[in-house]
Amino acid sequence: MKIDHIHFFVENAAQTRDWLIQKMGFQSGGHQASEHTYTELVGNSSVLFRVSSALSQSSPVAHYLATHPAGVANIAFLVDDLESLLARINRLDIKIIEEYDRSIDHTEQLTIQGWGDFQHTLVTNSSNPMLAPIPPKQDNLNPIVDIDHVVLNVGQHQLAVASDWYQNLFDFQVQQSFDIQTGSSGLYSQALVDPTGQVQFNINEPSSPNSQIQTFLDLQGGAGIQHVALRTTNIFQTVTAMRSQSLAFLPIPTSYYISLNKRSQRSNDLPLNYQEWQNLEKLEILLDWSTDHALALLMQIFTQPIFAQPTFFFEIIERRGAAQGFGEGNFMALFQAIEQEEQKN
Repeated sequence: MKIDHIHFFVENAAQTRDWLIQKMGFQSGGHQASEHTYTELVGNSSVLFRVSSALSQSSPVAHYLATHPAGVANIAFLVDDLESLLARINRLDIKIIEEYDRSIDHTEQLTIQGWGDFQHTLVTNSSNPMLAPIPPKQDNLNPIVDIDHVVLNVGQHQLAVASDWYQNLFDFQVQQSFDIQTGSSGLYSQALVDPTGQVQFNINEPSSPNSQIQTFLDLQGGAGIQHVALRTTNIFQTVTAMRSQSLAFLPIPTSYYISLNKRSQRSNDLPLNYQEWQNLEKLEILLDWSTDHALALLMQIFTQPIFAQPTFFFEIIERRGAAQGFGEGNFMALFQAIEQEEQKN
């Protein structure tokens, strides 16, 4: 099992296509239109986005945007055995939105209701031209190689129920659990992984009414995808290229790097050279590692929200030395650093 593509519902598909190309270095893969919906394909040889906007009020995009802001409406999975999954879907009484069977290209597709108004499309073959991999550019300066993980935000006290739902449907297993609490905010989170280890699906819930997760839920109009993490082989190169295109990232206070330097002094064998240490703060990249595996580094950075409502954003992540996890050390350090800066004002 793996993520086949991610489907955005937006006000203007062409405009979002241009943003993904200009700001993030992706490529156009063509477009298609029905009587009610216009769709652009954007991505690279490893990552595929479908971006749709409504041509009429009968479009599913129009229905979705009537109650939710622009963002991810569907995450599609490439699966090996759709027939077995269909039996499980029926047994669990999960709503089927649409079935598609095209014997010519051997593609089968099934769209089901996910959590809340979110959906999943299950695909058995990516030979459909609209889902075909996009050839890499020869001068690609943005080495995004995969979708690392996605994050779903759900309502308070819904984490366990939502986690069980995905475990029962896809055999996901809980990889990690987090309880992140600061003086003024917090969240509970579970990181789920499919049996093959190729799909990492995280779920957050707010731990208090003033949690940033609750703010997302209020603006989103319910549960929804908060962010998609894109894995790169060189985060310094990727972020430099994106910043050169004026892509806005979450600003990181200097106090974060003061704390990071103090922590690094207790781990003398971190495999970062002098220039990389300088670039961490210059580019405002976060760094985390395990005290047991100092050679396994996780570096990440978060964009500012990309649509009109401050809900959905991207994460750029690099894992060195087979680093696992999701930067839980960064969560606490970053939240505390931001709170310290807020207290100064």
